[in-house]
Amino acid sequence: MRTIRTFIAVNIGIHALRAIADEQSALRRRVGERGGDVRWVAPQNLHVTLRFLGQVTEPMVAAIQDGLEPVLRTIAPFEVTAAGLGVFPDEDRPRVVWVGLREESGALVRLHSAVSEVLVRMGFNLDDKPFTSHVTLGRVKGGDGPALAAALAESGERKYGAFTVREIACYRSDLRPGGADYAVLWHLPLGGRARGARPEESEPVMEHEIPEEQPFSDAVDEAPDEGETKE
Repeated sequence: MRTIRTFIAVNIGIHALRAIADEQSALRRRVGERGGDVRWVAPQNLHVTLRFLGQVTEPMVAAIQDGLEPVLRTIAPFEVTAAGLGVFPDEDRPRVVWVGLREESGALVRLHSAVSEVLVRMGFNLDDKPFTSHVTLGRVKGGDGPALAAALAESGERKYGAFTVREIACYRSDLRPGGADYAVLWHLPLGGRARGARPEESEPVMEHEIPEEQPFSDAVDEAPDEGETKE
């Protein structure tokens, strides 16, 4: 039976996404000037991974959607703020560059837990790493760790904007020589009324309208590492 390489994710509101893409472009230049070697995620592929599923059959993809739908009806939309830069696992041996996500009520962690619980009941063998909410910007291939840390420090504790999480999506991930191609398999909305929603975030947040001003031929699919899951 045909299988599909899939993951479940939250997409980033368009205003925050543009700000993160701008930061990524500036960071790419600074890291390059310091001799760092990072494979950057294409801006249109930036997102928040909830769970990487691996190879899944087509019927199971549909079954996951059916299993999650009643659970997500009980979770209200909520606001997340993208802010700050960091690396996994640490500055001495950086392997992943990321933008952080702040959500004081714990709603994003609860969403991750709810999705995970449904998947476990369906027979998925999931890792038990603590969920660290972030947006992966790139993976470090080589270079000086302290130099990369210095490049990150120039950005300070910048905030990239808030967005309202209103739905999740399941993506197909096709690996190509130039990077991963993503395609949406399904969307599922969260139920209830939004907490902290802003008028400018009333449009769907599952958008990727990023201007392609910078070439990203070296962008690659994310891989498993400390604090993240593979997709």
